[in-house]
Amino acid sequence: MLYEIADAVAHPDHTVTITWSDGARGVVDFAPFIARGALFAALQEPNDFVREMSILRGGLGLTWPNEVDFSADGLRHDAFPAEETGEYDEPAGATAGTQPPARQPVAP
Repeated sequence: MLYEIADAVAHPDHTVTITWSDGARGVVDFAPFIARGALFAALQEPNDFVREMSILRGGLGLTWPNEVDFSADGLRHDAFPAEETGEYDEPAGATAGTQPPARQPVAP
């Protein structure tokens, strides 16, 4: 499924509150990525993490300098790992047209 990010707010604790174009809102923790070091090490400084984040054209994901990009689809999965997303994640025998689980609002 192709998701689009409508809004995103980065926080100094290395989380980002993301709102997708379908109205779903969730928080993604980037600390595990940053802990890997290497390319992600540039995101360690909280002020840079917040200041340098931007939404990719068309809402296709989030980006930081040095081409550190995260897709909207991958971030949606990180925010809602139990959500059935369709053709790729649908378990065998699933019925087409089933509704995803209800989402709880997330405080900013």
